[in-house]
Amino acid sequence: MMAFRLAALALVLVSGAAAAEERRPDPSYFTGVYERVGRSGAEIPALIDDLVRIAPTPEGWGLLLYSCAGGMQPDGWPIEFRPDEYGEVPNILAAKDGPFALWCQYFNDHSNYPILPCQSDMGAQFTLWPVTDERMTACLKAAGEASPFEE
Repeated sequence: MMAFRLAALALVLVSGAAAAEERRPDPSYFTGVYERVGRSGAEIPALIDDLVRIAPTPEGWGLLLYSCAGGMQPDGWPIEFRPDEYGEVPNILAAKDGPFALWCQYFNDHSNYPILPCQSDMGAQFTLWPVTDERMTACLKAAGEASPFEE
């Protein structure tokens, strides 16, 4: 009887993980430039108000978060997000490698754009929302990419 219960539990867990994966948007849904607004996790928190860029990872389902500030990327960047493996909440992305851990939960706004409230293990809290104006074009040009609005 115990073996049957364990087998049934394993089936539920596997099917639950598959269902969460089916509901997860394609990485291209998140691709773009985002405004990042919040506070840092420093001992004396500083305000964060900058631009970041999200691109799919070359392999598997994942996202890379880049800084739009010109020049070299800060230490620990790009930050790589993967779906949270625990599966308790299907819309959590986690970045556990690098100088700190970061979690973002994603939602849709009324125009079907992603909104990502995020928190780090060091206390930083910020929200990412997409920008589609000239700031996006400037960030993409700095990264050597063409804006989708340019011909």
